[in-house]
Amino acid sequence: MPVARANIAATRAVLPHVHPEGVDWPAVRLALTTPARRLADGSALSDIFEEGWAPILASIHRQIDLWQRADEALGPEAVLRLLTLHGSRTESVGDWWGSGWYETAARRAVARAADSGGLPPAFPDAERLADTAACHPDLLDDDTFAWLTEAVWKEESLRRDALLPVPVALTLPDWAAQDLLALLRPGTGEEERDRAETGGSYPADRRPGTKA
Repeated sequence: MPVARANIAATRAVLPHVHPEGVDWPAVRLALTTPARRLADGSALSDIFEEGWAPILASIHRQIDLWQRADEALGPEAVLRLLTLHGSRTESVGDWWGSGWYETAARRAVARAADSGGLPPAFPDAERLADTAACHPDLLDDDTFAWLTEAVWKEESLRRDALLPVPVALTLPDWAAQDLLALLRPGTGEEERDRAETGGSYPADRRPGTKA
């Protein structure tokens, strides 16, 4: 459960710094790496992960460095589009909190459990459980949180079995992001002149990132 709670806390920490005009990367870095970061229940992340916290911080810095370089090279609008592909519907996020499908799945799971008499003992009130599960699942006790995680997974399975449309999941691993950044980086002056002479397209052997 700590990892799931940490994922939700990270999403909450980042959201205020993502705007239509771009991402405030210094603020994101500060929000994710501040030494006093805590989960919704007050637990300090450094205490939970202990010696594993330092590698997590190093990974956070690497990821932010990568996307900040992309922002500088491609512009904030392009990076927001890439982040949407990379984070909002990836295999790592799937149907978890923060994705478009999660609230629907959580409320369906609670309603199904209420109809069958299978609500967790700590939450006999279906409406209250549905609201908490949809908006603040990290405030649930461990047993109820585990129940909810399994119930949401079952909802996804039911949707697949019913052959209902499933949003496309696209994973963009780090190496692909690096390659994409290299491909989209503006070309040299010579490449740009060649592009203008060919009506806006780069010759096949002179695209940015290729060798003559």
